[in-house]
Amino acid sequence: MKRFIFFLLICMTSSLPASDDDACDLMRDLMTVNRVNRMLEYRFPVTYNNTLQGGYINMPSARMGKEGEIGFGYSQVPPYRNWNLRVQLFENLEMTANYRIFSGILDPVFGDMGFGEFSDKGANLKLALIHPEDSDYILPGIALGWDDFIGTKGFESQYIVVTQVLPKFNSELTIGYGSGRIKQWFGGFLIFPFGKWVCSPFQNFAVNIEYDSIDYKNPEREPHPDGRNQKSKINYGFKYRFWDTFDLMGSCVRGEEYAFAISCYYNFGNSKGFLPKIDDPLPYCAPKNTQEIGCLRSEDVVVQDLLYALKAQGFQLLGAWITYDDCCRRVLRLKVWNCFYLFERQVRCRLNHLLSSLTPSNIDKVVVVMEAEGFPIQEYHYHQPFLQMYCHRYIGDAELDLISPINNVTYCDPCRTQTLFENERGLFCFDYAPKVHTFFGSTKGKFKYALGLNAGVCGYLPWDVFYQFQLGWIGITKLEDFIGVDRLNPSQLINVHTDIVCFYQQTGVTIDQMYLQKNANISNGWFVRGSLGHFAQNYGGIAGEILYYPVDSPWAVGFEAAILKKRKFSGLGFSDEIRRFVGFNPTFLKFTGYQYFMDLYYDSCEFQMGLKMSIGQFLARDLGIRYEVTRYFANGVRFIAWYTRTNGHDMVNGSTYFDKGVGFSMPLDFFYTYSSRKRWNYGMSAWLRDVGYRGPTGRRLYDMIHDQRM
Repeated sequence: MKRFIFFLLICMTSSLPASDDDACDLMRDLMTVNRVNRMLEYRFPVTYNNTLQGGYINMPSARMGKEGEIGFGYSQVPPYRNWNLRVQLFENLEMTANYRIFSGILDPVFGDMGFGEFSDKGANLKLALIHPEDSDYILPGIALGWDDFIGTKGFESQYIVVTQVLPKFNSELTIGYGSGRIKQWFGGFLIFPFGKWVCSPFQNFAVNIEYDSIDYKNPEREPHPDGRNQKSKINYGFKYRFWDTFDLMGSCVRGEEYAFAISCYYNFGNSKGFLPKIDDPLPYCAPKNTQEIGCLRSEDVVVQDLLYALKAQGFQLLGAWITYDDCCRRVLRLKVWNCFYLFERQVRCRLNHLLSSLTPSNIDKVVVVMEAEGFPIQEYHYHQPFLQMYCHRYIGDAELDLISPINNVTYCDPCRTQTLFENERGLFCFDYAPKVHTFFGSTKGKFKYALGLNAGVCGYLPWDVFYQFQLGWIGITKLEDFIGVDRLNPSQLINVHTDIVCFYQQTGVTIDQMYLQKNANISNGWFVRGSLGHFAQNYGGIAGEILYYPVDSPWAVGFEAAILKKRKFSGLGFSDEIRRFVGFNPTFLKFTGYQYFMDLYYDSCEFQMGLKMSIGQFLARDLGIRYEVTRYFANGVRFIAWYTRTNGHDMVNGSTYFDKGVGFSMPLDFFYTYSSRKRWNYGMSAWLRDVGYRGPTGRRLYDMIHDQRM
């Protein structure tokens, strides 16, 4: 009895309203949690020097930005004007590129032709061995750096640098040792004097000072004559950051010149887009109908439920069948086309919710075949007991994905199959994207470009034949006086690529693409395709490809071959001739291009990297190998770099040139309020040459399949 009375007293007191003291305790606890979260997420601001490396004014530090960041900026550091680019590919790897313009010095060859002042391109790399954040700023950060490691190497340096961050004093201290242009010991100090002033406009104001050890007086290390004076090795200046995106810096360098820099950065790798996806449907939740197929719910009603639910979720139901497997289990087979979603996790989440709510209870298994580009890519097998457990929230998405894994496409026995529904793919799909062409180093100017718009239509003809028709229009161009010939080093190979400028100089509306493509899934991870038509502005022809890419395999291998003809500079016709220089004299040869490659792919999910190696004959009839590395992020952003080595023996400035370049790809739904599978791609080689050029052949199998498995 006493225990019962004690229990009643506890229940009565627990049901009383909270006192003011209890409310204060709750608010205090919430404030404590918020403060702890801020401490855990706190990151002492990273500042950047005049070449956009983590650093101070001219000297680097051991610090770097967050993984996925891209920065762009301009600095004027007499006697140079610098355009800078920074990419944080990995947490421990910072890469920067600089385009230096030598103020007051004309280019010795092309200066009077419109090129103007002399310029130099360079790339820098910094590898962090230890981040200060790894120890919560208790231990210093250590990094190794290589400046101007590629190209002319006129500003080459190697260094090791140590940076200690002192959050308590809103400051950091750096010391390092270098060789090359950075000679021996250097250092820097930075402080945010008003860093503790929360919400103050002065909080992001910083003062920095550094010991500049650049060997200015050495003509081999300082190529500009006006930059060889140094009255003081102490540089000093200020920095200010606006809206955590824009940086402004002013400084005094070499004890006699004033410099300034402005830059911006954005974390594309971790961004969820510029606009929220407010127009994306929520995962399916109601109405739920698992009534078995029978008198109360016929097959037509089941198909109707699935058809409209899938359409509302961003899918198209292409077919539905009831069949029986080898164990005589009743199987509902669905063929679904993913119209909008870029990532497989988005597809799985919506399928999980929808199938668990609408699958008839007398269906033992549901097989969902995912289609893209007119052919089946993969399929998912959902078993009825697991769908019921998911519907009643006994398991979640992670568990259901684990027990319903991705599979290679299978084909059912037509003798045991009942067709419930079949639907045709869309005949028309309108598309548009920006059209961008850029070139560096023309004799008529340092930077040439053409900006316009691509618009077109694509769809599917009978027998699932895909067609692409794309128009192009250039609205703004600086290519009028640009010629596709290197005045100093004309390519001695057949000009399969260097005359691309002539195509970009076309005025009015052009037909950029017009081709047909048929893709097919043979079985067990084998895929084939065939393409025919105008693949790009400069080439058309016929191509074929076969690929082995089973599910749950990081490896893939394929073979592609193509016969290509060069298009005329206007119209839809083909040319039988191609230009080739003998010395500086142009000649014209009969030409039908053919290329063939064996492609080897590897996808490392752990490091979010893709590797590709292509071995074969390129379009200029040079044999060799092309290496391609892709760094991709969870939101679909990709950075690409490639290097090609062939027997083309292309000579540039007395050295053999091998094609290399970088590229960038991002989903266009960054700019939409809804999900989209469309992408914008941009790439540029270090030099416009013919060596190592692989002609266009339509949509490649690996790219289409990998995009569906991301």
